[in-house]
Parts: sequence; C-alpha cells; structure tokens
Amino acid sequence: PYTSYCRPVDVVLNGEYRGCYQLCDQIEVNKNRVNIAEMTPSDIQIPELGGGYLIEIDSYAWGEKSYFVSKRGIPVTIKSPDEDDIVAEQTKYITDYFNAMETAIFSENYADEENGYRKYLDLDSFLKYFMLEELCGNPDIFWSVYMTKNRYMNKFVVGPVWDFDIAF
Repeated sequence: PYTSYCRPVDVVLNGEYRGCYQLCDQIEVNKNRVNIAEMTPSDIQIPELGGGYLIEIDSYAWGEKSYFVSKRGIPVTIKSPDEDDIVAEQTKYITDYFNAMETAIFSENYADEENGYRKYLDLDSFLKYFMLEELCGNPDIFWSVYMTKNRYMNKFVVGPVWDFDIAF
C-alpha cells in the first residue's frame, strides 16, 4: 500500500564529492504513508490498545528511546506510538504480542493454521516482502524490517519496504 519515495543524490561538501546517497521519505504513520490508526496515550484498553503500532526489527534499536528486545533476542524499535507519547500499557501490549508471534514461530505447532505463526503474521505481506528483498539481493533484509499492527487486526503486516541503498 505504501513505499517511500527515494532518489539517488550526489553529495558535494565544500567542493569535495562525498558519494552517492539514497534520500527517502520518512516512514511514518500518516493517511498518505503508513495508513493505520494513530494511537493516543489514553488508548490503554482493548480495542484501542490493539493498534496502530509501527515497529521495526532494528539492529540499532539500542540507540532508540522506545524499544524492546524479544525473548529470543530480536531488537525491536517502537516507531508509533511516538516515543514521547507511548505509555507503559502500550509498550507491554506490543512487546507481549511480538513475543507471542515469536513463540508461535518456534513452537512445534508452528504450521498450525489456528495456533501457529499465521495467527500473528500476515503471510501474504511477509512472502511479498521476502520475495522482493531476495530479488533485489538486499543484505539488509532482516537488519531493518518494518511491521504494523493495526487496530481490530490480529496480525502483523510486514512492510513498508525500504532501505535498498546496498541492494542489487
């Protein structure tokens, strides 16, 4: 539904060429970008507590203010709700939900359609994401992965895609 606009930019600083960089729109919750419910600090009961979350599996999460590390050691940054607005109940909810997905993925019944990973992960978005990243030869494929969990939806949707600076 949304892919950030990017373009290559040649950078010259003080008359010296510094290289070609990729300049992209910021990924953020907005009706014209990542179109999910925007949460407020008062959203602490279901169904409002159920979303919209924008998270990033992020190898640099430790440098962020709002992040968690899953039970299996995956660093995850919470991009929305914003780090200044998120409350403890929201952090706990999304951390627990991510851990439940992770537990289902590594369970003996991972393939069970009702209680395995499909209960938590939108398979269609994951497969499209994975195929695109593989096609592009992107070594950042699981270094930085955005996912959303919208209100009234029980699954993480993978995307939007981004970070193709060292792809192809």
